[in-house]
Amino acid sequence: MKYNLLFILLFTTNFAFSQKISEADSLLRRKYYHKIYPIAINSKSDVLYDGIDNVLEIQYPDEASKKLKCILKTHNGILFESDNTYVTIPRNAGRAFISTYIITENKDTILIGKKEFTVQDVPIPCLKIGGEVIKDQSIIDRKVFFHGEVLQVFFLDDIKNSENWCTVEYFNLGYTYGGKYISVDNKGALLSKRILDFIEKLKPNENMVIKVSSINCSKVFKHLPLVRFKIR
Repeated sequence: MKYNLLFILLFTTNFAFSQKISEADSLLRRKYYHKIYPIAINSKSDVLYDGIDNVLEIQYPDEASKKLKCILKTHNGILFESDNTYVTIPRNAGRAFISTYIITENKDTILIGKKEFTVQDVPIPCLKIGGEVIKDQSIIDRKVFFHGEVLQVFFLDDIKNSENWCTVEYFNLGYTYGGKYISVDNKGALLSKRILDFIEKLKPNENMVIKVSSINCSKVFKHLPLVRFKIR
């Protein structure tokens, strides 16, 4: 009985692997091989970021191919379809291979390409006022504070709309003088008159610190922004 079962399993396995796709499916595969593929529309450089939603958009070479039913699969993290778009959340930084399949009229599944994406960690956020990014150890003109009005949490130029992920709820601005920390608190992202008066009285080249202690955030990351900079 064992030998019969083993024979059946081997025969079934070999038969399954020896089956070839139809001529029509083979032509379809050759026509669109590596011509239908996903791009990461949240990233300007077409990369993915681990731990967050990365929206994918399928690129088609012609109008006819847009009528084909496609499926995407990945080996790194999860990938699902939502509202006619695809979303992938990589588990690890490094690489993610995303395979594209076509579902034919005969319900056959044909692999037509595999694209390698670079997966990066979401960077530690810095801060932004107006169009000026305040990075650690940068030199900032005090006029930026008077023209910018609002303090934003900023992640990376490559990630589109990352400044909209989080809203500052509470932050502190200050400097150390004579062994004492002199500072002022600000509730909300809008720079208060108290903050602006504080900045106006600062001496040039003062070493400053902005520490964000509370945010409202729709994305997950590990650190609240703390930025040291010099004011001009």
